Amino acid sequence: MVKEAEKDEIWALRKALSRPNYAVMELLLKKSPRTTRELYAILEKRFTRKTLIITLRELSLDLNVIQPTHIRTEKGYGLGYRLNPKVKDVVKNVQKFSKVVESVTQS
Repeated sequence: MVKEAEKDEIWALRKALSRPNYAVMELLLKKSPRTTRELYAILEKRFTRKTLIITLRELSLDLNVIQPTHIRTEKGYGLGYRLNPKVKDVVKNVQKFSKVVESVTQS
């Protein structure tokens, strides 16, 4: 019987900052919105398709970090994702804090 890990104050942040989740958020921070196909094409070398499907579901449904949106394409409209505006600041701050921690460990 597997015991579920207890949730602490930053469990959502830990979940959002897993490697595949952070990779998707970083891409959406650079350019948003992006189609699902774009995300798959860029990240397929780093993660499996199954991992990316789970990641998009987790980020959109469970955490509401990314929001589905319609994107105009040559063939009409397609499904895409954009970063939740509240989360943009969090991702930028995490990047800044990471640099601070790296500089502290270097000295």
